[in-house]
Amino acid sequence: MDTLINIAINHILIKDMSNLLDFNLINQEFNNLKFTKNAYNDISEDKYFFNREIFANEKAVLIQECEAYLKNTNNSTAFQHLKMTESWGNLTPPMGANHLHQHPFSVVSGVIFLDDNPDNLLLNLEQYMQDVPYYIPVKWASVSLGRLTEGKAKSSNNLKNHLILFLSNVEHYVEQTSKDSMNRRSIAFNTFWQGLVGDSSPGSLGSIVF
Repeated sequence: MDTLINIAINHILIKDMSNLLDFNLINQEFNNLKFTKNAYNDISEDKYFFNREIFANEKAVLIQECEAYLKNTNNSTAFQHLKMTESWGNLTPPMGANHLHQHPFSVVSGVIFLDDNPDNLLLNLEQYMQDVPYYIPVKWASVSLGRLTEGKAKSSNNLKNHLILFLSNVEHYVEQTSKDSMNRRSIAFNTFWQGLVGDSSPGSLGSIVF
């Protein structure tokens, strides 16, 4: 057998949500947002976008996706529920970017892309790679959505209406867009535990209620 086996521990979910979320409603509300300056892009003043009553279904669907992501990719089942904490709009103009960061006090983070925009693929996520022994170590490495999808994203309208999920402690950033780019529009959100969390078996520290 000749094969290369990947035992990567950093799982990224990319999922088309076109038939699961009301994007007409989402776009309508997004266009009414007021934005303020971030480091290299703009973010909405409203940090609770999906808390609107009209988004009750969308919010529930996204939470279900986050819970399934934990169970399917990390075999994390010792929890009751997740709850969405913050959710906000991002607007990256031509020549804009988003600085390297992670989302503290969160469990699963997500991004939803709203347009057929090649700049969606400029999202880079931390890549867990062990240093090669007795070699100059790589201090930090990342991989873009463009590289992860190997061009397949372009046939999916550059991930328009797609959801991206990752663990919140994964550092990530958006590369600088070109001067000819269209505005890069997305919605990001965070989640946290709700209810009992942790192993409740004898001898363990026990479950914690959040």
